[in-house]
Amino acid sequence: MNRPLLSLQNCQTYDQAGVDVAIRRLLEPLGSISNFVRPGHKVLLKPNMLSCKDPGQAATTHPAIIEAVAKLCVEAGAQVFIGDSPPSIFGRTEDFWNRTGFATAAANSGARLLCFENDDKQRLSFVSNGRELAVYATRHCFDVDLVINLPKMKTHNLTRITGALKNLFGLLPGLAKAQWHKAFPRPIDFSNFIVDLAQQLPCHLTIMDGIAAMDGQGPSGGRVVNPGVLLAATSPVTVDIGFCAVVGLDPAEIPMLARCRELGWGPVTLQQVEMAGTPLAELKFSDYRVPKLISTSFIPEWLLNYGRRLAWAGPALLPNLCIKCGRCQKICPADAIEISDNGATFNKDRCISCFCCMEVCPVDAIEMKTSVLLGLIFKMRGLKRKLRKRKN
Repeated sequence: MNRPLLSLQNCQTYDQAGVDVAIRRLLEPLGSISNFVRPGHKVLLKPNMLSCKDPGQAATTHPAIIEAVAKLCVEAGAQVFIGDSPPSIFGRTEDFWNRTGFATAAANSGARLLCFENDDKQRLSFVSNGRELAVYATRHCFDVDLVINLPKMKTHNLTRITGALKNLFGLLPGLAKAQWHKAFPRPIDFSNFIVDLAQQLPCHLTIMDGIAAMDGQGPSGGRVVNPGVLLAATSPVTVDIGFCAVVGLDPAEIPMLARCRELGWGPVTLQQVEMAGTPLAELKFSDYRVPKLISTSFIPEWLLNYGRRLAWAGPALLPNLCIKCGRCQKICPADAIEISDNGATFNKDRCISCFCCMEVCPVDAIEMKTSVLLGLIFKMRGLKRKLRKRKN
């Protein structure tokens, strides 16, 4: 049985000339771009455009990556489109394109920008978490010959990481994504949904931007770090396994990858992956912090029901930063947020702790807060893990 191939490439800066060279080298072990793109092909590039932020804030795929990949596709004779559907477009889409640098990447490469919000949708019918679902994705991803997934290396308060698999969630039109947070509020159920959805969507090549990344309270307000790495594979699962390997995470502790293992989709461990390019040992990045609070799935349901008011986690406002724009209120799938002269207030009884509000806040005025009891539970859990590792 052939092992899936993961290509790794060292790249320390976003200098366009250097990125162009690095992307070419990254794709060489995979047969170069000509192994995927043919003259006359229509190609959709799907970056991460989570929020209207500057490229240096590491919340979105850097435009230098998008430009480099788009130019290669154009050189191969393709018609190239750049498209995403952020959860937080409440103003002009052009503001997002300009602020993130995607408009410049399109202009420099000859690609065309797409917004999925007002275009035709494709109905997807599948089962997730034991439920029959009808999910609507943009038709663009089905009308092109090739979809190239361009995720950003980031953490996520709900799913631990947001990489290759999670980036495909953006093929669902903006506010439509919020309903699925409400449908599956438990982190493990939502992670299962993301994987089950990803299996229904086209993705022919994934190239991850890890030159600069985000850790801590991702995916929007975390810390910017610099692993200096690019990853590529034909499978998004393989790329997320590589992501874990670079930053020292155990794939078994990432709910999305645990779901992939259940389904037999993609590699389970790094040992099942063939690597090429820059040696992994040269790319290891140890100073990568995942959110302390990941999931309450390990806590018995009876205990959660009994002590939900004592053991909780949810969003909290930093009032000195809030600009009262109302984006958090509009995105909230549980209608748990009100805006007043004092800023946003959160209804704990309604809140489902999906942290969509954190994702869309343009000024990082929302942070995650845990109760004292839940904080103690997680400290005890961390201590148990350390003791288990010592025994092994």
